Amino acid sequence: MRKFLCLFLLLALTAGSASALEMRVIKLGLLAKMNSTESEYADIWKKTFAPNHEILNIITKFYDTLTAMQLALDKGEIDQMILPESIAGYFLNRNKNFESALALPAPGRGLAFGFLAENKKLRDEFNKALQTLRDDWTLSAIEGLYITNSTSDPEPVKFQHFDNAETIKIAVTGDLPPIDFIAADGTPAGFNTAVLSEIAALLKKNIELVNIDSGARSAALSSGRADVVFWYEIDTAGRDKTDTPDGVILSEPYYVWNKFIHIKKVPAKTDTKSWNYRRDFLNLLRRQ
Repeated sequence: MRKFLCLFLLLALTAGSASALEMRVIKLGLLAKMNSTESEYADIWKKTFAPNHEILNIITKFYDTLTAMQLALDKGEIDQMILPESIAGYFLNRNKNFESALALPAPGRGLAFGFLAENKKLRDEFNKALQTLRDDWTLSAIEGLYITNSTSDPEPVKFQHFDNAETIKIAVTGDLPPIDFIAADGTPAGFNTAVLSEIAALLKKNIELVNIDSGARSAALSSGRADVVFWYEIDTAGRDKTDTPDGVILSEPYYVWNKFIHIKKVPAKTDTKSWNYRRDFLNLLRRQ
């Protein structure tokens, strides 16, 4: 009898241990990275944000546009999508069928202008202009107006025209509103146009905006369709270069953030039980 009880307890403990260590899978959506595959980025994300989460298996899916990623989340193709904090706030304020699931610290992440390596002179000119805009608080004022206080869709900013001056073609995506914003009629507006307008005025150059998907950023540079891409995502500590392919050089960052926000679809209300963040988050994950 005693042997039977010992065997029963051992089996129960073993079963409980196996259940506790059962792998969970989470599918994450991100805007396409220009220097990483989906599987490579999944490994990087796990090592960076969940190195000790033993039962978590990460699968990442890349999307060329924010709209495509939102549709994938809505249809259940992914469990969550990841956006920088300010972009997530803008998105959630305008899409009530989605909510924040996680806020992960990501100090020193930011955005910078991208150029082909042979355009180092133009990159240096942009850096000099950005430093001027930082020193006189213009860049801070633009951020306050178009990002921090963003309550409605921004208006486009008109560019000055300089006779007989060089024209620079700059690619914008509209996939990081309100930072990189394109209105419903296809007109770029807000922070991107405000910053570029100030840079153009300092450099005395004309600006021609080119609308592209974020997944086509590097192709726009290599094909000559654009001289500058409005944004590449960077890690200011230089550890993560998943969005910077060979042959592309970057300006100093013009915007930085400290958190990534995971966004999920608001679940259907089936009962009135109280929210339990640990239980309900794990329920989002797929068993493997």
